[in-house]
Amino acid sequence: MFKKILSSVIVLIFISSFYLVSFAETSSYYSTQKNEANANASQTQTEIDELDGEIDSVLQEVADLNVSILGYESEIQQLETRLNALETSIKEKEKELEEKKKTLENRLVAMYKKKETTFLDVVLSGELINFISNQNLIKQAASYDNNLIQEVEELKTSLENEKQEVVTLKAEKEQKSKELKSLKSQKEAKAANLTEEQKQLEAKLSEYKAQAEQYAELERQAIAKEEAARAAAAAAAKSSSSSSSTSSPTIIQTYNGGRLGWPCPSSSRITSQYGYRILFGVRDFHTGVDIGAVSGSNICAAESGTVILAAYGWNGGYGNYIIINHGNGLTTRYAHASALYVSAGQSVSKGQVIAAVGTTGNSTGPHLHFEVRINGAHQNPLNYL
Repeated sequence: MFKKILSSVIVLIFISSFYLVSFAETSSYYSTQKNEANANASQTQTEIDELDGEIDSVLQEVADLNVSILGYESEIQQLETRLNALETSIKEKEKELEEKKKTLENRLVAMYKKKETTFLDVVLSGELINFISNQNLIKQAASYDNNLIQEVEELKTSLENEKQEVVTLKAEKEQKSKELKSLKSQKEAKAANLTEEQKQLEAKLSEYKAQAEQYAELERQAIAKEEAARAAAAAAAKSSSSSSSTSSPTIIQTYNGGRLGWPCPSSSRITSQYGYRILFGVRDFHTGVDIGAVSGSNICAAESGTVILAAYGWNGGYGNYIIINHGNGLTTRYAHASALYVSAGQSVSKGQVIAAVGTTGNSTGPHLHFEVRINGAHQNPLNYL
């Protein structure tokens, strides 16, 4: 009788240990994934905040460029007004110059006519004094007119020089305004690109937050199962120790050893072995084997068991993937799937199609990432296949 009781207690302890290991692995996994999702969300939020500052800076540059452009356009308008005034003044001076030249021409004609009168005629007419006086006046007037013409010409030249300077300055202002407008367009395009990048980051942030919430809920459920398993094991142990007879324990799913089934029937090509490898120039440890296959090919359960996770999304790089519990601490994982055909809690048989090959998550091409774990510790799958 004592041997029966002792045997029952040992069996119950074994059962409770199995449940605790199995559920602990699951809750630990969910906790790890939740923390990873939260870390990704935090990093993404930091990137969004940095982009916010960069966008604000670029928009301020655009605003400053607008002010500068408006300033140049105002100066250009003032220069155009000045050019119009100069052109008007030049036309007036040209008209005045024409009039002065006409006056001088008339005076020269008058002087020429006076010269045609002979000195004898002037003496005989008794107009000698008046003749000399008129000749001097005409010469003085002609000299005065000539000086006026010279002044007008100099003023006209000065106005034309000023006009050329204004034209040159206006061209410089227009070129600078053109350059600023081009720079402004570039800044606006940069702001638009940054805003689009920010939208993409915000979408990723929402995804990470949703993942964190999902894993937090799964973790709570797993912990609740752990506590229930502990309570059930304690109650069973107490009942067995106080009873002289024992009932047969509930049969649980166990893995009896032996070779696992090949998880990808359409391909036997291993593209990446278990162990350390160089990926993207970085040395890391590959926790499973990669089996290259055509996208959409069947993925099969390596052994009968219960699906404990069937998740879509990034999932820490696994992409869409499945975890199956085969009992005695043995679990298998099937990652990067394009589609999942089973759900958590579902029982599957060895060789049953559970998913399709894909390239989701951290993947460079269609393949199945297959893992074998014992009590949560990854093993070389080739030792079990």
